[in-house]
Amino acid sequence: MSELFPNSEAVSRVRDPHIWSPEKERLFVLACRELAVFHAAHSPETAAIYRRRGFDPGSIRSMDDVARLPMIGVAAMKRYLLTSLPHERAALKLTSSGTRGQKTRIWLDEAGLARVQAMLAAQWEQEGLVSGKPANYITFSYDPADANDLGIAFTSRNQQRFAPAAGNFYALRKDPSGEWRFLREEARRTLEEYAAQGLPVRIFGIPSFIHDFLERAEKPLRLPPGSWMLTGGGWKAAEDKKVSRDFFRRRAAEAFGLELENIRDGYGMAEHCAPYLECRRHRFHVPAFARVLARAPADLSVLPPGRAGLLELISPYNAMMPNLAILSTDNGFIDPEPCPCGYNSPTFTLLGRAGLVKHKGCAIAAAEILKRT
Repeated sequence: MSELFPNSEAVSRVRDPHIWSPEKERLFVLACRELAVFHAAHSPETAAIYRRRGFDPGSIRSMDDVARLPMIGVAAMKRYLLTSLPHERAALKLTSSGTRGQKTRIWLDEAGLARVQAMLAAQWEQEGLVSGKPANYITFSYDPADANDLGIAFTSRNQQRFAPAAGNFYALRKDPSGEWRFLREEARRTLEEYAAQGLPVRIFGIPSFIHDFLERAEKPLRLPPGSWMLTGGGWKAAEDKKVSRDFFRRRAAEAFGLELENIRDGYGMAEHCAPYLECRRHRFHVPAFARVLARAPADLSVLPPGRAGLLELISPYNAMMPNLAILSTDNGFIDPEPCPCGYNSPTFTLLGRAGLVKHKGCAIAAAEILKRT
């Protein structure tokens, strides 16, 4: 299947994705046209949307044309399963992280999954996070043994391929009644054991659970050299307590003995599997295989840098589903100033979830589990 999408293959495997170049932009535009034409030919729903908008996918020649791509809202993906390939071609089937209610189903074909893996690896390599030295992992997220179809559980497990796992602990597991529980005390004991072993510790997980853990920590730990923390997902519980991201990072640095640049956040969602990773200056860069636009909620026009709106996420990686361009329910803006880290790719700032009705993603699910715990 990969031979049908040479440009999508090429752009998903670029080196140093946080450094943009004219050649990388050319590949991105060609890849968007490649997949837009394919989805219009193989997904009746996508073809109908394109016709209604008067959009010809073969007309994509520039980034301005890419910005005209008709979007699919994440709310629609919670109600409908849209596919462009036969269902038996799905190599991976995941769902969003809400504990109840409607969930997004995201399917990837084998080549699309390989592209996502390549995207993630390129960012980790550029940020110096790949190591051949064994590490102990503690993950403040769902145990894949109990949630093998959750996107966030797949992500947590997938991130462990960048350093050999010596030990592994998941802090969220299901109790005998089938409810998720946060194993706070077990996590504390495990982290103390890992700290004493001398191997680097890699902490992953949802910020809400890590914040709760830090609030109840009796004494700081000194994790071994080479240790990292990478968060992703539910900030709701921390934000409800008026905890800023800067304060959270400083608190975690003191509690775990980590350098601030070794504490990063990741951004992504089940509906859009392209990963986004903070640089050492804690800004989300737009990698060469994706584009992020801020759109005005009233008319969906593209907003200039610095103006907040709904974030649109574009990435040409998946032939299985027509999720080429996704309109999220996240509010944010493109940063007007270049990042001081030295990468030339644009960065964006997240402001939180927009709308009156909150989609039950991992943020709200985390808050519910913490209340039960």
